[in-house]
Amino acid sequence: MKRSLTVTVISVLVLGACSAAHANVCAIDDVPAATILFPFVVFDFDAYHAGTNGQDTIFSITNMSSEAQIVHVTFWTDFGAPILDFNILLTGYDVISMKPSIIFGAGQLPVTRNEGHDHDEGVRSDGPVSAANGALNGWWIDPGMDEPEATNAMAAGRCDPDNEAYPGLYEIPIPPSFLDLFESFLQISQTAPRYHTDDCTQPYGEPYVPAPTPYWISRDDTDPTWMYITADVVERCAKLDPSEEEYYQGQIHDDNVLVGDVFWVSEDDRFSEAGNAIHIEASSHLDSVGTTARTGAPVSFYHRYSILQGQSSDRREPLPTAWSFRYLGAGVPDIGTDIRVWKGSTLSTDTTDLELIGEFWYSPDEMVASNCQAYTYYAWDEDEMVTVVYSPPSPWEPVPNHLPLATQEVPVDQFDVPGPFGWMLFVWPPSNYDLNHPVFPDPPDYYQTWMGVKYNAYGVWSAARNAWVSGNFNCFSDQILPNLGTDYDYVDADGYVTSPPVP
Repeated sequence: MKRSLTVTVISVLVLGACSAAHANVCAIDDVPAATILFPFVVFDFDAYHAGTNGQDTIFSITNMSSEAQIVHVTFWTDFGAPILDFNILLTGYDVISMKPSIIFGAGQLPVTRNEGHDHDEGVRSDGPVSAANGALNGWWIDPGMDEPEATNAMAAGRCDPDNEAYPGLYEIPIPPSFLDLFESFLQISQTAPRYHTDDCTQPYGEPYVPAPTPYWISRDDTDPTWMYITADVVERCAKLDPSEEEYYQGQIHDDNVLVGDVFWVSEDDRFSEAGNAIHIEASSHLDSVGTTARTGAPVSFYHRYSILQGQSSDRREPLPTAWSFRYLGAGVPDIGTDIRVWKGSTLSTDTTDLELIGEFWYSPDEMVASNCQAYTYYAWDEDEMVTVVYSPPSPWEPVPNHLPLATQEVPVDQFDVPGPFGWMLFVWPPSNYDLNHPVFPDPPDYYQTWMGVKYNAYGVWSAARNAWVSGNFNCFSDQILPNLGTDYDYVDADGYVTSPPVP
């Protein structure tokens, strides 16, 4: 990552006698984690500039430990380029909330400091339950909870005020010229020419075919902008982001102490949804759990940056490769379902179904979507009628890739569903690859994915939820169609089941 693009202003489960200890790794559960992923974040620049309150996202990070923590927050474009990263300091049991409108609109980063507790902090002398509730460690429970650590209790050199990446310096707003630059980067997928190719005989076959609406959802810079956010526990305040190899040289930490939640709001539309962030645990036992990639290391969340740059593993659990969810109101007026998708590569900085054309990968001149090894989906209606869309397709049956970006929101009406109400199963590489396929006999990539849905009806209500995990090749290499995670035997007589390396 080019530093000129970054602004930093001035567990234990033991299964079987011979099993290793694991911290629920690969469960993709809502537990304290070392990395928090906010997979779909939206902000309406156009409404903000017009002085109205359009779509925005409120995301929060909570430190569940008593120890003070340094958290490194990175904003990524919807095609996976890191454009802004900064540090925050959290006291023990601290929580902080942020919004893109404050950061990219007003230009204000969250100001946190290396300092001691002030008189407004601490434990109430008389809690709501007991008059003797005078401390976290009291006569009611002993030992109880540790007292919260102030940020100045961290070891010297981790984030001192003389550090140029110190977050106490963020009181100076981001200059308007930088804000304009960030906005232009974030909106590239809305403004750059977008094409599609269905030629799977060679990577991104020639010639490129101009993309009508079915291939890419129609958007321009007046539409809300998509992005995603990662937040990592780190050792010190630094001007590094997860795409840089130095990030994995003693910077990123494995403390599973963070939780996160997210609210998608639109005051103008009077809609709001809420959900949990994706909690990605770190484990020193990942090599006993994760599928071994072609690199020889277990698949991990930041694998495409840590391992591919010759560093040690980031040790973060990999995300799944199959999801399922209900859909409502396909083709029905006033009722709708939007499918939200985040995806990342394991073996490349870019996924194999999107090509960025231009001199700079973080600012492409054109985008080309490919349906080659994109995804497979099944859709059932409420009468068990089913449609199936395969990827890669047969040469005579091109299937458009509706989900080429790293993160996006696409109406279910874009997909081939058999009825207005039902459910869908999405399967991503390599859980959908075919060893006998004439063009791609092996998976070109190990995808990591998240999926969610947003429901809305009659202009009066909306709701959002995460989809159900239905398979994870990255932890269980035998979870390939048709045998995914349904009725899968995760534990046998010898303990926790892990998969052999992929040939």
